[in-house]
Amino acid sequence: MREFLATVSQELAQGNSLCLATIIGQKGSAPRSAGSRFFVRQGGEFWGTIGGGNFEAQVIEQAGAALERGRSELMHYRLMGADVADTEMICGGDLDVFLDPISADDPETLALYQAAAQAAGDGGRALLATLMVDGGEPKVSGRKLLLRSGQPALGSLPLADGLLAALGRELAAAGRSMQRLWEGPGAASLPAPLLLEPIATQPVVYIFGGGHVSQKLAPLAAMAGFGLVVADDRPEWANRLRFPQAREIWNRPLETVLAGESLGPEAYIVIVTRGHLYDKEVLAQALRQDAAYVGMIGSKRKRAMIYKALSEEGFTTGQLEQVHSPIGLAIGAETPEEIAISIIAELVAVRAARMGSRRL
Repeated sequence: MREFLATVSQELAQGNSLCLATIIGQKGSAPRSAGSRFFVRQGGEFWGTIGGGNFEAQVIEQAGAALERGRSELMHYRLMGADVADTEMICGGDLDVFLDPISADDPETLALYQAAAQAAGDGGRALLATLMVDGGEPKVSGRKLLLRSGQPALGSLPLADGLLAALGRELAAAGRSMQRLWEGPGAASLPAPLLLEPIATQPVVYIFGGGHVSQKLAPLAAMAGFGLVVADDRPEWANRLRFPQAREIWNRPLETVLAGESLGPEAYIVIVTRGHLYDKEVLAQALRQDAAYVGMIGSKRKRAMIYKALSEEGFTTGQLEQVHSPIGLAIGAETPEEIAISIIAELVAVRAARMGSRRL
């Protein structure tokens, strides 16, 4: 989400009008789930994907037409039976896609997307509301409102005070809910459905240890949409040259590497230091964090030794059972590249499971 919003902002700032295409409904098997999105520029260039194949090619063509007209549209696609063969896809199901043209000539829209991108990156809660007018007039189509914690709302969507207050309460759950249509107070009074898109903080992988596995894991984490922080007390191992994808490099003593840090529920902690003593020190600190994932490299024998030591320090069996160790999916990985693949696969699986309860 962060990268998408930032790219939209950059395109608008450069004078490129866009048509956003967002899957707002899904039934049956489909290549991507509700909430998936991409955008199309004038001329047909696009960024992102909602599934590929002829289905996506159709959406690109129709998004270009919507951009030319300046009118939003709600499209329905059925990928079943003969339709699946026609679209050259193995998936079957129904998809609703909202095509939302946005003009680069509107400074208010640019400011809104810049603020949304910032919210996605700085950990603040935000909620983007879009009026989904099917074929509506350009001045009405896709009107938006961005709500942010502790800041004034941005956008051109006028809402009654009662509805605005209800959306404010929805904002409090923005990090725990998924995209959906508003069905709360005031929904019936709106001229069209209101699409709510919570802007959640980007999940961040914290890699402790700057060795060979870490160096192979870093680009995979970035490619999979995670932010990245790398920590190692040796600057020659953890630096910008070895980890150009990292937003931060921590050259700190591993014994106190998390002192004063509060990583939060979007943190994915990967412990791959140069020895089991350092692994133990970092794991003890990681268990005090409210992280989504904690994983530690090593054999079952090493794990048992570290767990025994931590138990003697007061950590409970329940806490230790939350640790993924040996880290990564069991695919028989041996080389640093293979181990990195097994780790990122496990991180993606955990992220998907956490998102499962929040899907439409």
